[in-house]
Amino acid sequence: MAYFNVSSWKWKRGNGKSELGYIQIHGPLYEAWFQKRDLPFIIIAPQLHMFDMDKQGIDYITNRTKESIPKRLKIGIPNRPKPRFTFEKLNSVINDTIPTTRINFINKYGWNDVQEDLIGMINNTLKNYKADDKRVYLTGLSFGGYGTWHIASKYPNKFAAINPVVGFAFPDVIKSIAEKKIPIWNISGGKDKAVPSDFFLHWN
Repeated sequence: MAYFNVSSWKWKRGNGKSELGYIQIHGPLYEAWFQKRDLPFIIIAPQLHMFDMDKQGIDYITNRTKESIPKRLKIGIPNRPKPRFTFEKLNSVINDTIPTTRINFINKYGWNDVQEDLIGMINNTLKNYKADDKRVYLTGLSFGGYGTWHIASKYPNKFAAINPVVGFAFPDVIKSIAEKKIPIWNISGGKDKAVPSDFFLHWN
């Protein structure tokens, strides 16, 4: 089983080299490594490029430090990190409404420019490691949630199920996912002001 995690909260972006540690702060990598959980699958966790997000004056990117990355302890587990930003600050950057402005923002700074790289990572893993190509699951948090919808819509035959977390779907990505009948576990927070649950689509 391969678990493809495009969990890229905006402040976890980076250059894929010296900043790669930021992707460990949340999600399955955090659980597997720092929380010492024996998760029974392969985790692929790419890091989204900055795409100029570091030039937007966003404090949780410009003021982040590597001290925020948890340390794996020889004995015990570290305390879970506290959020380094408020939703009010986040809203000052992307306070808009769902059709056009939000879509343009996500596409400008999102996963659509690297989708072929992501599929290449999956194909390489399936080829070179013990993994079942019928049990590939896709998940992501925030911008990674949007990326989950986007990648699943472009490559619907790749995934057994998807789990977007606080990332709602735009109407144009739904058709291919629905036609393939990909199981979805879509998670939103009722108090989340940055990614309002009102924007989430609901199915019977």
